[in-house]
Amino acid sequence: MTLTVREPMMTNQTTEFNPWKGIRDISSNAYYASRSVDELLNPQQRDLHWSLNETGNPALLIGYGVRERCTDPMPRFKGITTGEDRSRHLIVIALQDSAMREAFLKVCLDIIAVLQTIPEDGQRHAVILRLERWAYFFRGVKKGLTDEEQKGLIAELTCFKNVALRILGSKAALQSWVGPQRSPHDFVFGQTSIEVKSNRGSGTPSITVSSSSQLSVNDDETLYLYVVEVNQAVSQTEGHTLTDYVHHARESLESPLEALEFDLRLSQVGYDETDDYSNTLWSIGIIRCFAVTQDFPHIKEGLLNPAISHVTYKVNINYCNQFEISENKMLDSLRK
Repeated sequence: MTLTVREPMMTNQTTEFNPWKGIRDISSNAYYASRSVDELLNPQQRDLHWSLNETGNPALLIGYGVRERCTDPMPRFKGITTGEDRSRHLIVIALQDSAMREAFLKVCLDIIAVLQTIPEDGQRHAVILRLERWAYFFRGVKKGLTDEEQKGLIAELTCFKNVALRILGSKAALQSWVGPQRSPHDFVFGQTSIEVKSNRGSGTPSITVSSSSQLSVNDDETLYLYVVEVNQAVSQTEGHTLTDYVHHARESLESPLEALEFDLRLSQVGYDETDDYSNTLWSIGIIRCFAVTQDFPHIKEGLLNPAISHVTYKVNINYCNQFEISENKMLDSLRK
């Protein structure tokens, strides 16, 4: 199933468009003085209104179903306020910083477009996911992923498709992918976790371990190491861009709402589809799986001097053959 969900992006198409013009002259029973979003932008006739809030700032009002769960908190970011009136089942997104007016309009148009693809009983959750994605976008700390970060993301996407999707439905597979949320391991299945690493093949068999706790395991936990060989390719017949790998993984999802969840994970690792990754092609080689036990080569956190912190080290997996298992054996264990 192919899902089309627009990426947050900044364009010049909103310069002349002002949906709030003349809004005070409209008689309305809405929460604030408002007008409905027209059918051209809102062909599914969702409960959407352009509005001016109590301070006269531009706003977008988004109604949602009375049966929708309201457990997710509203994202917050500078220059735009987000609020909710749960008694009216209404989300209010309002401009706070007038210098961000054009960016605010783009946020509104993006959310309106996304809601056309989402079932009515998922509107609130979809809005929150999209606002969280925009929040990452506005932080704008850096532009694009490094080569090493690209390889790491490709390795995680490979594990997502080969492992998580094969043993779980796409919704549960997304929930298991917790690495982008800065969890200790990349995938979690109850008491079992998977740590994903990328390397560059037999010539460089070492993986980088980014903390003293990353390969530590308790007696009641199971941890697997999933190592994906990711090499730079020289032609399109041999490899694909990072964007290609992202699209292939997204096509495996079952609903537009899951695509929004997936895109949020990508934002959390710094991926933005508007960045250009077309100049670098990557190919996937051998995938190796290891059962990480107390005896697996690693730095034991409890034995470190308290004065030592932020430990990073390498493990040569060619010396770990006794812990290696087949991917099928790992999958069988995860299915139990």
